[in-house]
Amino acid sequence: MSVTSFEVDQHTAEAIAELRGLFGVKTNAAVIRRALALAQVVSREAAPDHTITVSGRAEPVRIILNG
Repeated sequence: MSVTSFEVDQHTAEAIAELRGLFGVKTNAAVIRRALALAQVVSREAAPDHTITVSGRAEPVRIILNG
């Protein structure tokens, strides 16, 4: 397995910490692996106009992937 390291700003570090809890994982690497897997699914399922719509507890949100 290759090792990659990079610096992140405070906002990104806080987002990773939040996602550790939401994803139920213990490491930053696990967060990044899950986030990348999610990004792959989203990219594959995007509409022809490169958008996706996320629905959940709140109103649906339309996201433009290449904007």
